[in-house]
Amino acid sequence: MKTAFEIISVLGFKWAYAIFGILGILFVVFVILSIIRAIANWKTKITDGLLGGIRMSDLKQAFQDGSKEAENPTQRTLFGATSIYLPRILNDFPDFHMPEAKNAVSLLLTEYLKIRFGEIEEFENSNVENDLVAMIPRSQTPAEVTDINFHDCAVRNYLKTKEYATITYIATVGYTAGGRRSEDRYQIDSTLKLSEEGIPKKLMICTQCGGAIDTTAHKYCPYCGSGIVWDTKLSWRFTAIREC
Repeated sequence: MKTAFEIISVLGFKWAYAIFGILGILFVVFVILSIIRAIANWKTKITDGLLGGIRMSDLKQAFQDGSKEAENPTQRTLFGATSIYLPRILNDFPDFHMPEAKNAVSLLLTEYLKIRFGEIEEFENSNVENDLVAMIPRSQTPAEVTDINFHDCAVRNYLKTKEYATITYIATVGYTAGGRRSEDRYQIDSTLKLSEEGIPKKLMICTQCGGAIDTTAHKYCPYCGSGIVWDTKLSWRFTAIREC
């Protein structure tokens, strides 16, 4: 018969083998997980390198943010320079009124959207050039445009030559079409022709003597000396509109 010491020794060796076996299995699992983690990090570094340093996690977050934006679009940012250009515009055209210009832009965008989605065929109330309607991209799926919300409008640029003056507006508008809410930003050109085929238009009207003046160089009437008022309210025409 085996003595008690021999039995304990045999059991001790078996437990030792079992413990070493478990530790070996754990070590193997640790090595495998480390290899998997290293491969994942290696793939991420390669992907980031191919993307010019942009992390894949950032792209995933951007995609998620874009999906949320598509479902709940926010108002587009308006970058204008009204404070810079409006004094120059008023100096050249004292009868220019920014609130009236905003109303005209709002009406233009409303009709633009209705033409774009097939509700109407042409501009009905906006003072536009005849070829502007042909420049509008048409939606492949006609839809009713509702909940039009004109946010704001600002002057983006102003240019005046001997032949014409052009005010460039930037405006933001929200609307629903085909059950989908959208927030867009548009750049719009409004042009006043000062001459036609080299012949100056008689647009300046003296409020005192009624004299018509052919040039924009005068600030005072050459006939009676009174300040000149431009009769231009119906002469500004929208010549271009584009999403930006």
